[in-house]
Amino acid sequence: MNLKTVFIRFYKSFNFDYLRKYHKNAQRNPWEMIDGLWYPHVRIPIDGKVTTIVGANESGKSHLLSAIKKGISGKDINREDFCRYSRFFTVEKGKLKLPEFGFEWVDLTEDDIAHVLRACGISQPTTIDRFLMFRTNRHPLIIYLPHDNGYAEHVISSELASNFNELLPRVINIDADIGLPDSVPIRDLAGDLSTTGEGIIESLGRQKRAKAFESLFRLKPHLATPQLIASGAEAIASTMAEFFSAPETPAERQEREKSQKELELARKLILKVSNIDPDALLDLYNALKNGKEGHANGIIQKINEHLSSSLNFPHWWVQDKDFRLIVSPREFDLVFTIRDKTETEYSFTERSSGLKYFLSYYVQYCSHEPIDDRPEILLMDEPDAYLSSQAQQDLLKIFQAFATPETNRKPVQVIYVTHSPFLIDKNHSQRIRVLEKGAAEEGTRVVKDASKNHYEPLRSAFGAFVGETTFIGNCNLMVEGQADQILIAGAASHLLGRKVSILETLDLNHVTIVPAGSASHIPYLVYLARGRDIERPAVIVLLDSDSSGNGARKQLKRGGAHGKQILKDDFVLQIHDLNEITMPHLSSLVEIEDLIPLRVCIDSSKEYAREICGADEEQINQITEEKIRSYLTGDKTIFDAIKECVVEISNGEYHIEKVGFARTTIDLISKLSKTNPQDESLLLFESNMKVLFKRLNEIRRRAERELATTKISQRVERAKDSFLKDHPETAKREEAHVLLEEIESALDNTLESDEIKIELSKIRRDFQLEIDLTEQIAEYEDFKTALERVKYAGRIATQVSE
Repeated sequence: MNLKTVFIRFYKSFNFDYLRKYHKNAQRNPWEMIDGLWYPHVRIPIDGKVTTIVGANESGKSHLLSAIKKGISGKDINREDFCRYSRFFTVEKGKLKLPEFGFEWVDLTEDDIAHVLRACGISQPTTIDRFLMFRTNRHPLIIYLPHDNGYAEHVISSELASNFNELLPRVINIDADIGLPDSVPIRDLAGDLSTTGEGIIESLGRQKRAKAFESLFRLKPHLATPQLIASGAEAIASTMAEFFSAPETPAERQEREKSQKELELARKLILKVSNIDPDALLDLYNALKNGKEGHANGIIQKINEHLSSSLNFPHWWVQDKDFRLIVSPREFDLVFTIRDKTETEYSFTERSSGLKYFLSYYVQYCSHEPIDDRPEILLMDEPDAYLSSQAQQDLLKIFQAFATPETNRKPVQVIYVTHSPFLIDKNHSQRIRVLEKGAAEEGTRVVKDASKNHYEPLRSAFGAFVGETTFIGNCNLMVEGQADQILIAGAASHLLGRKVSILETLDLNHVTIVPAGSASHIPYLVYLARGRDIERPAVIVLLDSDSSGNGARKQLKRGGAHGKQILKDDFVLQIHDLNEITMPHLSSLVEIEDLIPLRVCIDSSKEYAREICGADEEQINQITEEKIRSYLTGDKTIFDAIKECVVEISNGEYHIEKVGFARTTIDLISKLSKTNPQDESLLLFESNMKVLFKRLNEIRRRAERELATTKISQRVERAKDSFLKDHPETAKREEAHVLLEEIESALDNTLESDEIKIELSKIRRDFQLEIDLTEQIAEYEDFKTALERVKYAGRIATQVSE
């Protein structure tokens, strides 16, 4: 049995699907009706293997996870969870309501089908490929089975509902806040350590244990005479009370509970994953206690061998293929240490938290065993908190292993929430679900058009849009190729290190550099980002000043379908627009490489020829300023000259590529800044890049200011609200005519405005607003609903079809 769809209504940030409610052609299902009124659930499609939930802060991501847990179990569904901005939220007697949950289940086994039919009271053989279940205010459990072209409702009794829960998948968690401890008492690990009597000192832990012994030894002077011994006994009792009798503070209790969870994780690693016999741990303890170091070392060696072979950790932790987790004995304890590719050992406290917590996730994965034959759904809320970008990519492999195990383990559906673009599986973009929280009663919804690369909620979730080929961020600088991206990013990082003004460099956390592949691809990439939906990110473009760049700029000016301009010409910069920059060896500036000083170009070319091409020193020495200048005829660029020079000195054997040249140039700039920060060529490079970045920042700020203007839907909403306040019960056609004119005056030349104009025309026609202007509008409630639909016309038009 697999979860296919989650239905939520009136739960915390989830109210109802307001877009479907105001969509004329949306299908109404029986479970969506409340006393004859239609309030469709918010529906979240769930992938059969792994589902990634993203969205801005407070968009309802964590609420979705708790809704799944509560809805499946039927437990802890409380009135306090009811959506507070829902029109159904009330304190009126007899009308307090509970949030409602539903689930669509597919991939049913024969046993699943038999169980469902039995709960529904169906005795005859029936074939079903799915069923829906809902927990509502009316009944604890309602099942809907496919019937003819619709669904048949079956209300399940309380007794059968309780039994039915045993059929449903079990919700499990990986604890994202617990890591392996630095050490753990050996006898505690083996389950042989009590909290009273023998072994109580071991239970304190290493730090408290050391403190206890220090306190006791400070009492040694009391042991000289009988009188002192008596007073010493009182002091000892007082000292021990500090450790064993003092009331536990909330912080101490929290720490003890955390330590207990860490101990359980260590047990899973040693006893379950590595399959170490607890008796072997007791043998180790006794060997250490009796000073049998050889025996103890032999046991430790075998434990480490089992750890290494059982974990196979380098397969999962690609950052260090030589990584090993090893254990060592310390007094009463087994200490966990890490040995990396430097062959140096570290404790967890000496390494990043990311490794510790990734190892924790991995151990929990390896040690997971189903309690029974029920399917399982793994829920995780922001597991990326402690992990580096690469570790997050490694974590994706663990999720995939849960969902598609290579062994005979049962697959587990995985649903996780993240804010990180690095925890997005770019090979499976169909698994992404974006949540967006609207204004007022709109609540949380699923963005069906999120797969389009530019959609706003995905950007808000982690500062990036998922595109067909790349991530597009909150402000996007589109460039022709990867070499441009490397030079700009490298120069920006270099200038940030030189502490220049933020106006003269680029904040790479704010600006995403998007290489298009060529100038001819840029208009299409701009269309992907801004031309297909109402949500349009800030985009600026940097083009070369050659024929391809000129052609791309003309196409952007010309616009897309129906000649609609999707990017203002003010947001396009060509290299020759940087007229304050002059390079004496060039007749004009054509591409970004022309901003690199000639001597840097020559040194970079030599390094490229040496490292990439494998040229000998005789050939490399032929790359001179004189030879490069000899190729700079007509409108040739500096890179054209370098290419011809390299081809000549090698008799056509070597070729230089822009990407490699860009990387070599940035490396050279970095070295110059360290060895000779006042180098003339370095200062010229910085000066040119400051000019470029200053211009790009000016354009960026204009683009962002335009983006920050009031949205069309907000303007429409203001006009509509004002009208309905003045005319709550009825209105004349002439008054509606003025309202529609006001709305039209707020529209612009966008897709959203086009859809609104179409909707306004329908309203004029359907309610006959152009004739008998002094007459009242017939069917005024329908008219008000039509006005609600106007606000969402743009979004409805861009939704994925039902």
